[in-house]
Amino acid sequence: MIDKNKLLKLLPKLIREDDEIKGAIITALSGVVATKEDIASLIEHSNRRFEEIQKRFEEIEKRFEEIQKRFEEIHRRFEEAAKERRDMQDSMVVLRETVGEVLQKVDRIETDIKNGNKEIMDYLKEQFETEE
Repeated sequence: MIDKNKLLKLLPKLIREDDEIKGAIITALSGVVATKEDIASLIEHSNRRFEEIQKRFEEIEKRFEEIQKRFEEIHRRFEEAAKERRDMQDSMVVLRETVGEVLQKVDRIETDIKNGNKEIMDYLKEQFETEE
């Protein structure tokens, strides 16, 4: 049996200088160690997968941008509706005040009419009572 330490010292030199030994070692390791081609193929496959993932993320980002635009439009509509509501409330306040003023005037006119009617009636009574 060959001494392991001697073999470890001798092996790098044998691999560099003897193609037959190099081939035997590569053949022995071919099922265990990846070759340059295996690694290149793996890198290529990984790159394709990353490109696919990148495309998916870009599509998702576009969808989110569209959703963001929709939310902004909805927000704008809500703001417009809120402004219209405030304007209507302001108009209702003015309308209430105006109706209140009109009702007060009507009350005053009714009171004036009643007072005027009473004065007329009192006057007529006075005229008829004195003639008798």
